[in-house]
Amino acid sequence: MEKDFANMGIWKKIQFVKQKLLESNLKKTGENKFSGFKYYELSDFTPTIIKLCNEVGLFTKFTFSNEVATLEIINSDKQDQKEIYTSPMRDLQLKGCNDIQALGGVETYSRRYLYMSAFDIVENDMFDAVAGKEENNRRTPTTNQTKIILATNVQLDKIKELYTEEELTKALAIVKKAKIEELTVQEASSLISKRLPKKEDQ
Repeated sequence: MEKDFANMGIWKKIQFVKQKLLESNLKKTGENKFSGFKYYELSDFTPTIIKLCNEVGLFTKFTFSNEVATLEIINSDKQDQKEIYTSPMRDLQLKGCNDIQALGGVETYSRRYLYMSAFDIVENDMFDAVAGKEENNRRTPTTNQTKIILATNVQLDKIKELYTEEELTKALAIVKKAKIEELTVQEASSLISKRLPKKEDQ
């Protein structure tokens, strides 16, 4: 029995797309060779999302400001119905790129995560590389380590994005850490801030 998408509310439409994406067995083509995990590239799921949204009657619209990246999902059949997803914009210094290319990279990165957030596209392979290993237990401090707060996975991902393998090895040596997973929140924040554009003369 065909679904009556024209009379369906936006939440049901979005949920339908989520289900179809889950059933489509999306393949990950991105690979972080340094840490040994795969991840979704924007191109891995965008064609499927576009096809499904067209099928159910959803329109997706991205906008960017200096502060926020926004994804609007609008019900094409009931245009007063919309869902809005936002993500903070961040400036990145990418090696070998001019300002326009770097901006394009940031917008692509934002689109990827907004789509993943809106349609519940989940990545967990980044944890598989350390799952079951003794060092992974360090991410849950024992009673004797309660004052040590390890870097979040978001911070670790950002560091891997901003540093080459050689640069990261040197940075870890400076803070006397053998592996990136041993970084504290403060150490990770310091490494990230060193690579973000400095706001001077403002």
